[in-house]
Amino acid sequence: MKDNVIQLNSSEKNFTDTIEDFPNRDWIEAGIKILREKSVEALTSKSISEEIKKEEKEFSRLYNGMESYMEALLDYWYEKETLKYIDMLDEMTGDAADLVLVMTEIIHNIDKSDEIAIRNMALKCPNAHAALARVDRTRLDVAIGLFKEMGFSEKESEIRSKIFYTSEIGTEYTSISSSLEQKIARTKLLMVRD
Repeated sequence: MKDNVIQLNSSEKNFTDTIEDFPNRDWIEAGIKILREKSVEALTSKSISEEIKKEEKEFSRLYNGMESYMEALLDYWYEKETLKYIDMLDEMTGDAADLVLVMTEIIHNIDKSDEIAIRNMALKCPNAHAALARVDRTRLDVAIGLFKEMGFSEKESEIRSKIFYTSEIGTEYTSISSSLEQKIARTKLLMVRD
């Protein structure tokens, strides 16, 4: 599944072994907390510094302005909310159908507050929009690969993956919620040959 991973934007350009090793993680998590609890407009070097009780000049030493910080934040989110789960799937045994069902369960069970905050930010920030497109593309490519492993054509795999992904995202970000059982039943329908 690592074939479907898109490279990071920030200057580090390396995937960390674990998300805990991500550079300046405390600064990044403080920014995500501000996004989650307030808004993109509230995200400033001052508010981030205050959140972690550090001097603003330390922010300036670590980041070359808010744009540099935002790239690091978006890369962290990409690793945390996409690559971590791809790694998890890579370590699992089972056929592609089993892995798609596992993806359904993972998506259902994870805390989605960071994702909602980033998606809201993407409405106002072109860099966040581009990062979100990278995340969506990577996740879709992984799903397409799994549907292809099940024997579906490229076109069928793409269509089924888009339905799978948008229905998972849609039920989480609208008032139309689904239980895990409903999501698994919907996913199983997508795996049935016409």
